[in-house]
Amino acid sequence: MNSIESRSQTDKKLLVLDVEGTVFKTKVRLQDTSLDSTIWQGIAPALGPDAIEAEIATHRRWEQGYYSSYLEWMTETIEIHKSFGLKEPLFRELIDNAEYNAGVAQTLAALDRETYEPVLVSGGFRELAKRAQVDLGIRHAFAACEYFFGDQDTIVGHNLLPCDFEGKTDFIELMLREYQLPRDAWVFVGDGRNDVPIAQHAPLSVAYGAHPDLQRVSTYSIEHFDKLLEILSHHLAAIPT
Repeated sequence: MNSIESRSQTDKKLLVLDVEGTVFKTKVRLQDTSLDSTIWQGIAPALGPDAIEAEIATHRRWEQGYYSSYLEWMTETIEIHKSFGLKEPLFRELIDNAEYNAGVAQTLAALDRETYEPVLVSGGFRELAKRAQVDLGIRHAFAACEYFFGDQDTIVGHNLLPCDFEGKTDFIELMLREYQLPRDAWVFVGDGRNDVPIAQHAPLSVAYGAHPDLQRVSTYSIEHFDKLLEILSHHLAAIPT
């Protein structure tokens, strides 16, 4: 039997966490773009001004509805990384230097894991989500992109998953099914405009240091991550037994 119990766990809930901006600080927003980033946009400045212009152009095309899907947008950005010579040491340095938001480690250490199973869902890189899994003891993570590097430290392949914007909700439905939980047995925490669709689906949503669009559709809005435990406790107390 795998680590997920086969019996129904009616008292269990998923705590679904966005990664970039929620677990990790976002430090980069390229000029004339509307999404903050830890890694995606952080790569372009490291590759030079021409890479920045190319990346900004993809954001304009996304806002104009040019791409048919998030996968298509990622694919074009990957080609930019390849053409401007992204190497594995630089990529690993960006992952390793990403900083956790204040209170994240302490909050997840204090989380009641018998009640809440944390799940990471990210439109960013698998490598960053994996770092959080190791550091914070999280078993489940879905991330949009993973890079494979070859002998010359260049990108030789990648794995893509449609887990941003509307796609994030699909992975939550998968986890609810695997844990045999009702459709309302989850809480979402995020920060960005891209989290609006999943927040609108969530039974309870928490906007953390968030974009105004996300604050408008979320159940709660907080500026300090450690306030999350108070919200989760209050939510449990309000559920009829």
